[in-house]
Parts: sequence; structure tokens; C-alpha cells
Amino acid sequence: MIEAKVNLNKKRMSASRHVLSEYGNIAGATVLFILDEMRKRSAEENHATTGEGMDWGVLFGFGPGITLETVVIRSMPINTTT
Repeated sequence: MIEAKVNLNKKRMSASRHVLSEYGNIAGATVLFILDEMRKRSAEENHATTGEGMDWGVLFGFGPGITLETVVIRSMPINTTT
């Protein structure tokens, strides 16, 4: 499994696992659902950014055959003022 090969932290994969368990593989839209889940969790857990407190992240999308999409993304700060 890729997660083990690149030594990913299981906690960092929890939003992906949650979305896949709730909705299944919904193709390209899965990415948007996962980003939204990360944003919600970051706000609930009082993180400084939408990326679970991290400033930068890497997004991988795997498709049929050997299709792979990779994007480096920057998190947005969460406004904590009400």
C-alpha cells in the first residue's frame, strides 16, 4: 500500500478514509469532498489553517491504469474572530 511505502501518518489520512467510507469512490469529486472535510475538521479542532494546521500539502489522485495527478497546495488561514 502506498501509505506504508511513503510512511504517511495514519491521522493525516483520516479525512480521506472518512470520505471514502461515507460516499465511496466518486471519481474526481472525491478530492473536493476530502478538502472540505479537512477544512471542517481544522475549524472544529481550532487549527490555524485549513490544512490541519499545516501551511503546505501534497494532493495525490490515482485513476485507472497508471493515472496519477499530483498537486502541491497551500492552506488558507482560518479566521478565528467572530
